[in-house]
Parts: sequence; structure tokens; C-alpha cells
Amino acid sequence: MKNERGIALVITLLVVALLAITVVEFSYSVEVDQRMARNALNSLQATLLARSGINMGEAFLLHDSDPQVDAFTEDWCPSPGPDGFSCRIDETNSQLVVPDNMRLRVQILDEGGKMNINMTRPQSVQQWRQWQVWKNQQGGQNPQTAPLVERWKNVMLGLGVSEDQGDRIMEYWDQLYQSQVGNSGQPGGTPGVPGAPGTPTPLGPQNAQTPQQLAPTPNNATVAVYDFPSLDDAGAVPGGLTPNTISHLRPVLTALDARRAPQVNINTAPKEVLMAIIPDGGIVDNIISHRQDSPIKQQDLGAMLAGLKASSTFTPGMLGVRSSYFLIRASALVNPDPITGRGGISRSASMLVRRDQKPGIPPTAPAGTARWTLTQLDWQKEGGAVLFKPEADGALATDDASSPMNRDMGR
Repeated sequence: MKNERGIALVITLLVVALLAITVVEFSYSVEVDQRMARNALNSLQATLLARSGINMGEAFLLHDSDPQVDAFTEDWCPSPGPDGFSCRIDETNSQLVVPDNMRLRVQILDEGGKMNINMTRPQSVQQWRQWQVWKNQQGGQNPQTAPLVERWKNVMLGLGVSEDQGDRIMEYWDQLYQSQVGNSGQPGGTPGVPGAPGTPTPLGPQNAQTPQQLAPTPNNATVAVYDFPSLDDAGAVPGGLTPNTISHLRPVLTALDARRAPQVNINTAPKEVLMAIIPDGGIVDNIISHRQDSPIKQQDLGAMLAGLKASSTFTPGMLGVRSSYFLIRASALVNPDPITGRGGISRSASMLVRRDQKPGIPPTAPAGTARWTLTQLDWQKEGGAVLFKPEADGALATDDASSPMNRDMGR
């Protein structure tokens, strides 16, 4: 008979060990679940806080009381950027109040201060015909007589688009007009179809040397040539903008409705855009210095641009003082480090809006009058707290020489 003394102790120890392992594992699982639930709650709070920041940016835009000019040095913007191309809203410069364990920062950018790639498209058949005639007559060598679309193309090249990419975009517009207008020069025309007996056959735009050699077309005639809805759509042109080019140029290049954004807002344009349009660095510096103190108004444009002559990139009608499209960006932090103010759970969002003036509201209407309507056009979620990054703080809060071409725009 075997000796079984002490077996009960061994079994007891094994049971206790198993229970201890089970309790430890259960405690660990509970702790993990608690952290996951806490993070999920913080993530939801950060997302909702970022959305609230977008709504706050919209509210500030609606408080603009001067419909004649759009600038970030107006009273509605609590903290304009050092170069006047952005507006910042956070707990340091406004009535913004958030819980102690949260931070919120909002930035408003003016898309109307960027160069609109859709302005390289002829806006009517007449403009297209004039552009074709100019190319045939001058070979594109006389900037003094260049049509507006050619000047916008040169501005685009000055921002960093290569000559070949610019040519592909212009060829794209040309082919669209050719496909719908044809050699007759009129909407619905068919290439190569001769005129009625006894009527001279109009020359195609590629051969015409004068507007009279083309069939007459109303000045306001248009065809179904659509603007690029976004820069990414412009990248679909064969040989056109590459993804790297688009990413690099987003701070200075945009794609907007050409009818609503026919000019660059001189009050909010980044320095790179002004330098690409105005062939005089001294005038550009003077514009930036002036707009940091007060908005440049329409009646001031002539004096600001005095002495400038039309060039391959400039004609006075390219610059204005109004804008319709704004990009609102917001970054939220939940449970950041109490010392550094960073870390924790972060979320960012952006919204492209179009702001239109309500009809029938006179400029002399009293303060507080509801002047505007906002249309939300594009909503994007972004990871991280892009507006709290050190480089973003420097771009917004310090008067340095950093270029918006190199800043993190959170795309």
C-alpha cells in the first residue's frame, strides 16, 4: 500500500495557485477593459470637441460685420496670424472655456487667398477663341497682350508647377472646348464641317490669326466645361499634377468655383502667392506690412499697386479684397499632460465652407445684423492634434520667416 500522506496539501496548493492565476488574469482583463472604455470615452469627447471647434469657427465667420472686405485683421478674428493669412482661436485669445482636462484650438484659413487653378480655364467660348488667336499671333511670347488665362497659368508655374504640367492642364481645357465647339467656333459646332454655299468656311482656332477669321460667338457663350471640383481631380489630367505636387502646393493652390472666386484676396494671400502674381518684392512686403495693421480695402488697391504694369503674371483685375470660401480646422486634446499641455487623446477635423451675403442687407445695417449664410462643402476627419504640433504653434504664434509651403497643413 502506497504512502499518500500530504496529498491534500499538494492539491490545496495547486487549487490556490490556479485561483491566484485566475484572479490576476481577471484583474488584468478588467484593467484593460477599463482603459479601453476610458480611451473610447476620451476619443468620443475629443471628436465631439473638434466638431464643436468647427461650429465655433463658423460662428466667428458669421460675426464679420463688414461685407466690403475680408481680412483676418478685422475685429471678428481674435488673433490673426503673423503674416495675415490665418486666424487662430483658443483659450488664450477668446472667450473659449473648456474643462480643465481638455484643450481646443481652431484655425481659419481663406481659400480665396490661394491661386485658383480653375482660373486657368477660359470662362467662355469668346475667351477661348481670343486665347487661341493670341497663341497663333504671338507664339505666347508677348506678355503685355497675354490673355488672363495665360497669366494665371504663369502664376501657377511661379508657385512650383512645372512647365510640362502646366501645359498639360492648358491642353486639357483646350481639348474640352475643341470637343464641344469644334472648328466652327460655336457651341455645338463640328470640326471640319464647311459653311453654307457662298459663305466662307470659318477657320479652326488652331489656324486663325484674327478673331474675324473665326465664326462670331457671343461674348457670354459658354459650353459644358466643368471646373475641377478639387486639386485631386486636377491630378487626373494625364501628365498633369502629381500627388506630390498637389500635396506640396495645397497651402497656395486651390480648386474653387471660378464664378465665385475669380480673384486672389490680397488681404489673406500667403506671401508666395503674392510673389507669384506681383513682380515686385518691395510692393509685396508693403502689402503684408499694411494688412497686418488694417485690412486693405477696394479703394486702396490702386495706391498699393501704383506703378505696376501688366506683365506675364499680373493685371490689376487678378487681385481683390473679398472671399467666399474658408477652411475651418479644429484640434482637440483630452487629458493632455498638465505640464506640457500635449499628449492624451487627440482628434482633428476640417470643414470647407462657402459664405454668401444674404440679399437685401445694406452695408449700413447695424452691428449684429445677420448678414451671412454658410454652406458646408467638405468635411474631413484628421488624426492627431495637428494644430498643437510645435511647428504649427510657431507658424501661428511667432513672427518668423517660415514658409506656408513647408508647414504641416494636416492633410
